[in-house]
Amino acid sequence: MGAAKRFTQNPGSNAICYYRYSSGAQRDVSIDQQREAAQEYAKAHGYHIIKEYEDHAISGTSDERPQFQQMLYEVEKLRPAYLILWKTDRLSRDRIDAVLAKKRLRECGVKISYVAEAIPEDDEATQILMESIYEAMAASFIVSHRKNVMRGLTYNAENALYNGNKMLGYTGQPDQKYEIDDDTAPIVRRIFQEYTEGVPMQKICDGLNGTGQQTVRGNSFTVNSLRNILMNRAYIGEYRYGEIVIPGGMPRLVDDEVFLAAQAKLEANKRGGKGAVKKIHPEAPIEDYWLTGKIYCGLCGGTLHGISGTNKKGKLYYYYACINHTKHTCSLKNQRKELIEAIVLYVLYDLLHDSAYRIIVSNACYEYHMRQNDDNGAYEESLKARLKEVEGKLANIIKAIEKGIFGDTMAQQMQDLEGQKSILNDALLAERNRKKFALKRSDILRFLDSFAGDLDNPETRRRLLDSLIDKIYVYPDRLVMTFHSSDDRRELPFEEMEQLLANSRTIESMLGEYREAPTEATAKMRESLLGESAKSDKEESPDFFP
Repeated sequence: MGAAKRFTQNPGSNAICYYRYSSGAQRDVSIDQQREAAQEYAKAHGYHIIKEYEDHAISGTSDERPQFQQMLYEVEKLRPAYLILWKTDRLSRDRIDAVLAKKRLRECGVKISYVAEAIPEDDEATQILMESIYEAMAASFIVSHRKNVMRGLTYNAENALYNGNKMLGYTGQPDQKYEIDDDTAPIVRRIFQEYTEGVPMQKICDGLNGTGQQTVRGNSFTVNSLRNILMNRAYIGEYRYGEIVIPGGMPRLVDDEVFLAAQAKLEANKRGGKGAVKKIHPEAPIEDYWLTGKIYCGLCGGTLHGISGTNKKGKLYYYYACINHTKHTCSLKNQRKELIEAIVLYVLYDLLHDSAYRIIVSNACYEYHMRQNDDNGAYEESLKARLKEVEGKLANIIKAIEKGIFGDTMAQQMQDLEGQKSILNDALLAERNRKKFALKRSDILRFLDSFAGDLDNPETRRRLLDSLIDKIYVYPDRLVMTFHSSDDRRELPFEEMEQLLANSRTIESMLGEYREAPTEATAKMRESLLGESAKSDKEESPDFFP
């Protein structure tokens, strides 16, 4: 491994400043205090501040801070000699993020100066060590703070107390139980009553929005927000927080009978209006429009949803329809459910048995994982560097002892350094183990192999659809499919695919007649048509028509 690149500080006295506070509970004056202290510090040291960055109410454990990212982007152009910080934790409370940010600053020739922490600027080794100690303290504070927060939330939940979760129909105060809100509770009861009486959800939303009613977050009502209300068991008195469930922990707003009726109706109306079909054709099987959520109109981009219709003789047909076609703003006609799903099923089967595609998917997933988790060894190298510094200081103390120099201060310093060495060794071991047992391509391939199964099984089919296919676009004459882990864009003309599927069905029909008692002739026919050997006579090819 080559030697680390020597740090070369930018010339001059130009400086930039970065200020941050974590919580909306803090006062904006904390930013002002940091700014005032930084300006005094710059004046005392002869620095010239050329730009200031500040992030309000954003946690230091996240690097998704606009001004923080802008500073790291602009530092290469500005080339200041110094970055002035209030403390080490202003840059980041996450140790890895801090290492990466400092690496970027170092590469751009920027030296960090701290206003409120005693870190020597003329001794780089001691500076690195002290920075590491302060960073470790900041990280330890975050862990401790999270534990305290979770302990408080768990205590609240176990006692059915308000935990910050706002719900329509209730009011809540810290350290107190939820209470019924006389202003919004009637809205909740009205929603349940109208829905169980058969009023469509969109019509309920329109009625509420038309009278100026709003959700608990101050937004207009939508079908999704209405569905969340109808499924919320808090309204029958059930308090829930994570794994903690307390029957009777909430004031009841709705009777069990009404709530259960709403759940039954939600289930009946799920995926394409099953309940409406049942009213017209009680004997018809419940259709599963399993492409819902993945299928879009190629002409206008609107979603497609399941509908049904009958001809003059009363025969029932199923379609996928563009939501904008029903509003007369799109020309895409209703598309046959049977054909659309048969084509998608054909492609799924093809993907499932295409080893080359599985390799492409596994490589794409692995590369994404590496981009997200591989820091090119920066964290491990930083640990090694800090460990080397600590070991060097310990060696200097031992040399002093050998010369007869020893005192209480030196003994305490040696004890502290031994503690730091132990922590760094543990962290280094943990990082090496993380890399040793990191995700491998073979793990992803084994996961993809777990999809193998009967595509007639709705769960297997839906799982494969969600994992591999990104979007399905429907045009008047074709389907276009895109995929999560590949740039492949398949265009599937209806006429061509319909003929292919018909041929597959014809072959299946021919083979079906001979499966019970295969002969030498049928075996040869199968081998000729499908490339199969006589040994596979008992195996069944997929039927691509539901």
